[in-house]
Amino acid sequence: MTSKTKDHPFKNHQMPLTMRLFFSATTFTFKILGIVTPSLAGKLALRMFMTPPNFGIPRRERKYREEATLSYLNSRGRNISIRSWGNMDGKRVLLSHGWGGRCTQLHAFIKPLTDAGYRVIGFDVPGHGDSEGKLTNILDVASIISAIEEKEGEFEAIIGHSFGTGTALLAIDKFKVKPNKVILIAYFSDVHFIIKLFGELFSLRKSTLDSMQHIALKKFKNTYDVSWDWDEISPINTIKSVKGKLLLIHDKEDHEVPYSQALPLQQASPHAKTLITTGFGHRKILMNKECISSILLFISEAN
Repeated sequence: MTSKTKDHPFKNHQMPLTMRLFFSATTFTFKILGIVTPSLAGKLALRMFMTPPNFGIPRRERKYREEATLSYLNSRGRNISIRSWGNMDGKRVLLSHGWGGRCTQLHAFIKPLTDAGYRVIGFDVPGHGDSEGKLTNILDVASIISAIEEKEGEFEAIIGHSFGTGTALLAIDKFKVKPNKVILIAYFSDVHFIIKLFGELFSLRKSTLDSMQHIALKKFKNTYDVSWDWDEISPINTIKSVKGKLLLIHDKEDHEVPYSQALPLQQASPHAKTLITTGFGHRKILMNKECISSILLFISEAN
């Protein structure tokens, strides 16, 4: 097994046999379609690109789900679950989770924030957790963040993880969400990195990926009432719209979003505070004590 394969977030020797068979069959299908009909391959690729994985909820998160106040927001015919904890009159902090996750994946931040008097708000992205839907995308989620702000009031801070960093920045850039502070954990700089990763997952031809991107531009041209292209929605560009204070956190041993993806955002945001860790990877960093205490201190600082 090559190092490249081992480090790929979806291609490793620990993958269950059923998943390996699925990826093999899907890769073969794309190989044929990519030759015969790139447009159909592009349509199938886009659907898979927008289909989140369905993972079980770990036991450690269940109590946070049960303790929360649960409400729903209707977004394009889907019920989006929103959970909140803490002082109803406290300043609001939004949790923006990653692809394949759910709001309670960021549970380690809930008690420290509520103990400090904040109201913590989390939501499950469509197709994740308790929210309805099967497909979603970065624009879709950014528009939901905007709708939550309209429903709940302005945020003192947004804490985003992985995919949730991109959606938080896009909500600020395209949907005019205005948090006083933004915390990005395990962030990426370029959506083309995500597309490339997806293409490698199924060994997609360039023509298939090009078709997928073209179809998406056409399909969602007017859906969210904002103009966009693939470069525009990349964090390296959307981060320019952040007016509040910014904290960037990344681990040097993150093999899902490598540290090389973090560097362009750091360089584009010279006034941002940064926390660089080693040895916690992509998910364990969410429970790292230094990470939690740094975020609490950052949010608590005077604007």
